[in-house]
Amino acid sequence: YPFLHIITDFLTNYRTQDFFDRSLQIAENYPLKVLNILMNPLGTHDTERILTYLAGPVHDGRGRQWQASQKLSDDEYKKVISLLKIASAMQFTLPGVPSIYYGDEAGMEGYRDPFNRACYPWGQENESLIKWYQFLGQLRKICPALKDGRFIPISAALGCISYARQTGSDELIIIANRNEHDIDYYLHEEYFSIEPIYGCTSHGPYVNVPAMTCALLGRGKWM
Repeated sequence: YPFLHIITDFLTNYRTQDFFDRSLQIAENYPLKVLNILMNPLGTHDTERILTYLAGPVHDGRGRQWQASQKLSDDEYKKVISLLKIASAMQFTLPGVPSIYYGDEAGMEGYRDPFNRACYPWGQENESLIKWYQFLGQLRKICPALKDGRFIPISAALGCISYARQTGSDELIIIANRNEHDIDYYLHEEYFSIEPIYGCTSHGPYVNVPAMTCALLGRGKWM
């Protein structure tokens, strides 16, 4: 799960400095045609649920009784949903194909087998999270740069990561703000014509990105 660990290290440990080194190492280890079809999961039946991984205490080999008793509080759950939205945005915009383990899009939590394999929560899904995944899926469908576009590092520092996907005149930029405060992100001159799509407002060369969210900006014929 190479991209998974890069994403979660950023979200849980604020590791930004080596984000691009690790990302480019992955990109350089695969032929381009293979890189563009890599399965990129945030979790599977062999791992903790991504919500639990991002917010729950590490199980450290603790037994099933302890694992079964763990449940995120309302405040923890609300916070980790914000982190999952950043994680899934990165999952959908990094090279490769996003692969969703059933129920992650509905907000399921749980430690390892059997707690990560519970039944889908029919009628109790997190509707805002499902709508978010639907939005990401639609973006993936209409933006040509997410299919086979170049991966272009922009910046990674101070709890914020930004990169672009680009093919021809079609381009998408993601700015992921892990900080618990808003940021004004300065866009380089080459991106002044790019337009906000989600999660931000722009004023001059700056893009305001709220705390613990991500911003998406784009340009091209697909817009």
